[in-house]
This record gives sequence, C-alpha cells and structure tokens, in this order.
Amino acid sequence: MSIRPSRSVRRRRSRTRDLRRSCWLRGEVRDGWEMPEVGDEVEVHYTGTLLDGTKFDSNRDRGTPFTFNLGQGQIIRGWDQGIKTIKKGENAIFTIPTELAYGESGFPPTIPPNATLKFDVELLSWSSVKDICKDEVLTEGEKWKNPKDLDEVLVKYEAHLEEGIVISKVEAAEFTVKDEFFCPALSKAVETMKKGEKVLLTVKPQYGFGEKGRPSSGEEGVVAPNATLLIELEFISWKTVTEIGDDKKVLKKILKERVGYKRPNDGAIVKVKFTGKLQDGTVFSKKGQDEGPFEFKIDEDEVIEGLDRAVLTMKNG
Repeated sequence: MSIRPSRSVRRRRSRTRDLRRSCWLRGEVRDGWEMPEVGDEVEVHYTGTLLDGTKFDSNRDRGTPFTFNLGQGQIIRGWDQGIKTIKKGENAIFTIPTELAYGESGFPPTIPPNATLKFDVELLSWSSVKDICKDEVLTEGEKWKNPKDLDEVLVKYEAHLEEGIVISKVEAAEFTVKDEFFCPALSKAVETMKKGEKVLLTVKPQYGFGEKGRPSSGEEGVVAPNATLLIELEFISWKTVTEIGDDKKVLKKILKERVGYKRPNDGAIVKVKFTGKLQDGTVFSKKGQDEGPFEFKIDEDEVIEGLDRAVLTMKNG
C-alpha cells in the first residue's frame, strides 16, 4: 500500500479541478513558524486508516521515514495540500475526502471506492528548495510531470564558481534521479523540473561539495571548501522507470511513450518483439524480428513470469 496517487486518480486530475477542495486538520502544534513549500523534500511518519478505524498502511510499521517532494504529484492531493500547513515536529490528523484521495476507483484491496481517509502524520524534517535556489528560470518546461527517484534523466549543465571559473561542463549526462551525480543539487533540482526546462541554480555548500570541497580531476576544476556554485542546468528528457508487482522485482523502463490507457488483461493474446540480454549485454534470446511478431497468451506459462507481468502494464506500441 502507498499514499502515492494511483494511475487512475492521476488521470482524473484534469477533470476534477472544479471540485470543492477540502481537507481538515487538527493536531499538536510545536514551536516555529516555517512550513514546507512546493518542491521541498519532506520526511514524515504516517498511519492511514478508514473512517471505521481500519488501518490500511503505516510507514511506522516498516520502521523507516517516508520521503517525498511536496507539490510534485508524488502523493495524493490531500497530502500535497495538508503537509504544507504543518511545521517541523508537528503531529496532525488529516481527514481527506475521496476526491483528494483515491476517488471512485479506491485502491484495492485495502481502500474501497469513494472512501474518506484519515492520516496520522508527523512532520519529521524538510529540506527547502531555497537551499538549492532556482534563482532564475531561463526556459519554461513542458507539461506538468516531474521525474521520480527511479527515472533516468538526461541533462546538460555548466557549473562554475561565484567568481566565474568553470569547473565542469557536460553536454549530455544521463543518470538515475535517486543516484547522486556530480553533486547532490542536480538530483534534488531535477526532481522539481519539467522536460525542456532550463534554470540557473545557486548551490549552497551542503548541496555542492561541502566542507571538504573537491580536487581537480581531468577536465573537472578544483572546488574549494564551503564554496557556493552556480549551475546552469537544462533538463533535456527522461525515461520513466517503474517497479512491477507487489514484490517490485521487475523494473520497467519506458523507451517509447504511447498515449491512451488500454492495456492487455490476463489471458489476452499479445504480439511482441523482444530481445533478451544478460546484464553484461550478451543476447540469449531474440523473437519477433524478421519472422514477424512473437505471439503468446498472457498467464499461460508460455514465457517467463517477469515478461508476463511486464506486458500487462504496456500499451500498444
């Protein structure tokens, strides 16, 4: 179970903009007045229940804090609206109506359709986007989607010191969002960006190279301890990566997007092309190429289970 929005709920967002939005909050207020803003990285503990008290999810049971970026579509809308109203250390109860949660579809089998939900949330900490600082948006991005932790992004950047010395310049760098590349600021910034967006970042030392700085290496320049960096960053594109199945043992990276929502069901007969490789790139199987598409029936043990699972999530093309 997750408080991230389901696919069907994300599709309905554009159709529910005119709905009356409501989210009630009560809780224990702590000292301090600052609250997280859109784009901030937030860390929380939470327990989710139905109105009758039935618990459907709790990260407290898993023993690790839940982290997400506020206002980036990574969680249900009731959370995006509610979390930005509480302070660090505050414990609150959110009562979230169905149109700001999982709507008519629910989240089977734990959340029924049209369910109002309650969340006991404690805001443990948050890191502000002000620490990275989008000083200036040079070019606006496309659409509303942002990449997630597992996605592979392609960026172009030029980093220099405050006095103007260029320390790194890369025309095409590809990396997984959750994996640190060059410096922590790149991953944190790209999570708040859209495809085609170009920004100028002012990067404080804690999101750069910190107290130790960095020695020169090849064409990469030296960075002094506690140096602030200026990075011109362009978000070129990304490939969506998702985990398939309850055990999340199959990773799916989309190489070519397709529009629409239709996907095959269990028992459907599908036609595919595929190439099977080992991790070192060795090809062990190739079907559906010159001889025409390879045909099989889903969930009939005609292919490996991982391929069965993956095809169920795909659209035509």
